[in-house]
Amino acid sequence: MFGHNERLARRLKEKGGIRAWATVLDSEREWASTGGANVSPGQAGSITIHQRLRLRVEPDGSPPFETTVKQVFNDSYGWHVPQEGYSVAVLYDAADHSKLVIDMEAMPVAPGVGRDQAIQRDERTVAQMQDLLAQRQQLAQMPAPQGAAEVPSAAATNDLLADASRQGRGTSSGPDVADEITKLAALRDRGVLTEAEFAAAKAKILGAD
Repeated sequence: MFGHNERLARRLKEKGGIRAWATVLDSEREWASTGGANVSPGQAGSITIHQRLRLRVEPDGSPPFETTVKQVFNDSYGWHVPQEGYSVAVLYDAADHSKLVIDMEAMPVAPGVGRDQAIQRDERTVAQMQDLLAQRQQLAQMPAPQGAAEVPSAAATNDLLADASRQGRGTSSGPDVADEITKLAALRDRGVLTEAEFAAAKAKILGAD
């Protein structure tokens, strides 16, 4: 999913848009709105944030350049709004650098964290989650022998998912928490996690740090 400009994203992907990393030079909130069902008393179900980001795009083998892009973030997807110094993945038109979108499936990387290291960590976390979900699905499809233990409940699976997230990110830190929630959201959007499973796992990650 590339930003909120899906038409531009499709055009860039179809016509050879270039992928690159970009460093956030400035991140300024323009406005925000709330909506959706309440998760808890007094808390809005979602917050939509409209952010203006000034980026230094750093293509491989080409000179870096600066550009400004507007991006919409929604906390229901678990995305951490990148601030100054963060890295984000982008796709842009080589002939017109103003035509650029942020790759929302690639998590923002915190300052001081290696980009390759962050990608490898995220891949390990997703693999752990998918393995646990696959085990659950296999157990659910197998007839339980008489007297055998029941298939783990959704709540128990969420406990395992939260444990996998903590193992995948190692030592807890603010950006890592946002990263793991992002990966949970991606699994939910792909239909691997239900909304209830996502909400429970997200709550456990936030409560564990």
